[in-house]
Amino acid sequence: MKRRMLVLVCLLALAPQAWAQQSPAGEGKDNIAGPYVPTPWEIVHEMLKLADVGKDDLLYDLGSGDGRLVITAAKRHGARGMGVELQPQLVEAAIAGAEKEGVGDRVKFVAADLFETQLGGASVVTLYLLPRFVTRLVPKLRAELAPGARIVSHDYPLAPWTPDKTLSFEVAEKEAISGSTRTTLYYYVVPARVAGTWTLAIPRTLSSTPVVLRITQAPDALDGTAEIGGESLSMRDIVVRADAIRFWLFHRGRFMQFQGRVSANEMSGEVRAQKVVERWTGRLSAAPRQEPAVR
Repeated sequence: MKRRMLVLVCLLALAPQAWAQQSPAGEGKDNIAGPYVPTPWEIVHEMLKLADVGKDDLLYDLGSGDGRLVITAAKRHGARGMGVELQPQLVEAAIAGAEKEGVGDRVKFVAADLFETQLGGASVVTLYLLPRFVTRLVPKLRAELAPGARIVSHDYPLAPWTPDKTLSFEVAEKEAISGSTRTTLYYYVVPARVAGTWTLAIPRTLSSTPVVLRITQAPDALDGTAEIGGESLSMRDIVVRADAIRFWLFHRGRFMQFQGRVSANEMSGEVRAQKVVERWTGRLSAAPRQEPAVR
């Protein structure tokens, strides 16, 4: 217990670069200002590698400090980048660093509150923030980013959202920052928004009436029911990853396996029942509820 308290004191006293960053609306920015500590280079490279950053990406770094992650993404991976940082002097240093490294035309740095920054254009988001800010960001990230966008969070998960991957490793330089050499990166892929009521058209060989899906979706849960000809069924093994969806229905003694793609208010794909493979389409027929806010 004493060791845990000591680690906590170290974390607060030697705040990493993003900890001096944004505050939610209603909280004074000065209340969370702290010393700037750069992210170790080894961690920078592992974050970019985990996100599989490439030349077609636009990366947003939330709490960008001296800009090293954004600059490296542009210089080594060919990406475009945006750094969001609260402290103007760090923004100035990042701009100068980008020019020195020859990527000033591919990156941009702004002094802004990340909770007020629109993220919709980003294909990759990286962050290193205090846990309470990471948690508060979850609804914003899921609402504003397009399906398939990737997120890498350094040391703190986007609770209660379950990560798609985690990567843990030791970094000696980290001990001076947090009291431990242990580093964990949490990787997420933004799922399509599928909450709501959907009306599916499937071949008459499988059903003479439309299939009505009612899906609920939250960062930590995905569930749904189906109605076919007045019969209520459970949607089984629902998975949504990026814009891909798959699930099972058991109707009239046989399994129907659905897989397809979601695009805004429509979805379509193939349904397999025993040896029969047919096409299906679906349309959102009732507006989805917003994902619950994380407090």
